[in-house]
Amino acid sequence: MRSRLITFLFFGIILVAIGEWDLRNRKMQPLKSLNDTWLEFCVGNSGSKIQPPAVTLVRINDDYEPLNIGDSKPAASADGSPPKLSRLDFATILGFVGKLNPKSVAFIPSPSFDEENVLNQTDIVPLKDAALKLPRMTLGAVVSGEGEGKNSLDLGVIKAKGDLSQLPAVTRAVHSPDPQLRANGDAAFTWIESFVPEVEDGYTAIRVPLVAVQGEKVIPSFIVRAVANQAGIPLEEVELDLEAKQPVLRLGAGREIPVGKDGTMELPDYGGIRYNMSSDVRGDDGKISEQLDYTAVTVDQLAYTGQKDDEVAKRILAELQGKFESLARNLVVVGFDRDIDRRILTVNGDLLSESSLLAKAIATIQSGRHIGWWPNWGRWLAVALIVGLAVFLFKQRRGRVALIGIISALIFFAACVLIFRSTLTWTPPFAKLSLFGLAIVVGLLLPSDAESSERKSDAVA
Repeated sequence: MRSRLITFLFFGIILVAIGEWDLRNRKMQPLKSLNDTWLEFCVGNSGSKIQPPAVTLVRINDDYEPLNIGDSKPAASADGSPPKLSRLDFATILGFVGKLNPKSVAFIPSPSFDEENVLNQTDIVPLKDAALKLPRMTLGAVVSGEGEGKNSLDLGVIKAKGDLSQLPAVTRAVHSPDPQLRANGDAAFTWIESFVPEVEDGYTAIRVPLVAVQGEKVIPSFIVRAVANQAGIPLEEVELDLEAKQPVLRLGAGREIPVGKDGTMELPDYGGIRYNMSSDVRGDDGKISEQLDYTAVTVDQLAYTGQKDDEVAKRILAELQGKFESLARNLVVVGFDRDIDRRILTVNGDLLSESSLLAKAIATIQSGRHIGWWPNWGRWLAVALIVGLAVFLFKQRRGRVALIGIISALIFFAACVLIFRSTLTWTPPFAKLSLFGLAIVVGLLLPSDAESSERKSDAVA
């Protein structure tokens, strides 16, 4: 047994070190494929706790060229940022969205318009006309808790109980939705200037605000209002409960969002939310088809829907059909996703725009993927249990090692799935899986004490 245990411990330390290195190097993610596969297996066996999301992000990216008159082009800003879009630009974008009969729309930009631009000097109201052809929208606004000034925006109100003293306060609107949009939309804050959520020392997970206080009222964020609007939940059925052991924000019956005392939600570093997530659905004819649950499409791609007679457009339309169909089913989030907009760095090393971050947060809430890691003590306890099992295994004859080892591994990982199903926490499988494999290999290659003794006896005889 001694030779078995020494060999196991030597190589086991190396394998655990690799697992810990992978855990702390999320930017490189050398074992990402294995981790993703294991996480999705746990998700697939989580019961009703996790559901498919329903978000399609319409990206206004660098490929979009602002409308202009004649040969003139909109001038770039003094700081080198892209030129401002006109009301006619946004009306055109919403027109593309409207052609696909969206169920629900959330519009993130709260732009200020250059009134010297000829496209903004019209007697007609193109943005209002385009907005009125859509379902009632959720409109983004940037607010602040600094400075005085009456906030003229109606940001809604939700029910709340508990100590509200740690919630961020909103005193004024910094950027408001255009009045033409507000003809068919409800404003909600996308971000609170100068508000920095509190995080644990050394922990850099992104947290997004879901609620704030405005005077005596508790108001919902853009994220909450968009999710509620898409689900058909009135604000009267949204409640912040800070008295619960784990504070939650309840959206109607059956949907709870874990929040901090400051009303923020953690965006899981490894929640498994990614573009082009899909699920299989059975149609009325009994056939199973794939539908996109979380995806993105650019404004330029949407423009092809008006060019069905063009051969190139036909091919593109065929390739993008699934994305276009998702607009009639999912919550459609419209926002900027240009290179200059990608300034939010995640723990995994990804650069996100505000639009991508908000869409990801919405998808997290819709799907219930409030997924976390096992605590450190839990991970090391699991390693200790496997080492203890290995000690027991090394007392067995080689004929029994594989059977006991494989059964023990299946029991262990079945317990991991049950833990995930109960708590939505998981741990990367490499270290544990490799330790089980190492214990079995060492147990098969090296003899037990009894087998060594028998071999010596046979040699003496």
